[in-house]
Amino acid sequence: MKELIAVIITFFLVALIVIQNTPQETSQMLPKSPSFSLEDVASLSVRLKDKPDLEAKRDGDKWLLANSGTPTYLNPLAIDQLLHDLQSMKVKRVASANPEQFSLFSVADHEVVLQDKAGKVLLDVFIGKPATDLTSTYIRLADEKLVITVDKVLTWQVRRTQDAWLNKELPQNP
Repeated sequence: MKELIAVIITFFLVALIVIQNTPQETSQMLPKSPSFSLEDVASLSVRLKDKPDLEAKRDGDKWLLANSGTPTYLNPLAIDQLLHDLQSMKVKRVASANPEQFSLFSVADHEVVLQDKAGKVLLDVFIGKPATDLTSTYIRLADEKLVITVDKVLTWQVRRTQDAWLNKELPQNP
C-alpha cells in the first residue's frame, strides 16, 4: 500500500512539474498584410535617401519614367516583380514597436508609394534592410508605428540604380 501511495505522489509531482514547465502562449498579434489589386496601380514612386527618386506611370502594359523630357520606358520585369512581391508579401513577425529603434532596421530611408489613377494611395511602405535570416525584409508601413518582417526580399529591388530600372529592349525616344 505504501508503494502505491508513493507511486501516486510521484506521478502527481511529475505531472505538476510538466504543467509548470509547459511554455505559455507567446504568439503576437500581427498586423494585416497590405492588400491592393495590381490592375489598380497607376503610378509607382521609389524614394531613396542616397539615390535619385524614381517616379513611374503606367502606360497601358508599359511603364514610363514620369517627369522625363522624352518618353523613357522602364524594365517591365523589374516593375512587375516589385509589384507582385509587395502585393503577395506576408507578415512574419513584429520586430519592434519602439520608434527610437527604427534606425536599427533602416526603415526610414527607402519609401515606396503606389497610387491608383485618381491619386489614392494604395500602399505607402518604408523598405528596410534584409532581416537576419536573409529571406525576409524589415518594413514599416507609413501609417504604422511598427517594424515588421515580411517574407519577401525587397531591399535590392528598391535600391536598384536608375539605369537598372530602364528597359534596354525598347527604344527610349519613339
